Amino acid sequence: MSSANVRAFPIDRQVFLVREVAATLETLHGDTATSFWKAKATELLDHIVGTGRDRAAAVDEVRRFFFAVQNEMHMLAAAEAG
Repeated sequence: MSSANVRAFPIDRQVFLVREVAATLETLHGDTATSFWKAKATELLDHIVGTGRDRAAAVDEVRRFFFAVQNEMHMLAAAEAG
């Protein structure tokens, strides 16, 4: 048997998760939104590190997820305005 490297599907491309977090953040404000995001980012970071990725790569993946969520929120706002 040969060993193979398996890479998980990047979290920033998991559309359901991105939309779910964006929708939740749309309903929260101030410290509540900040607390929710910090908890979610920590959860995702722990999950990614737990799959064997190094911490720096995991932090970068969570950062890309954050940008995907922001983009989704901008699209939601534009759809509501338009």
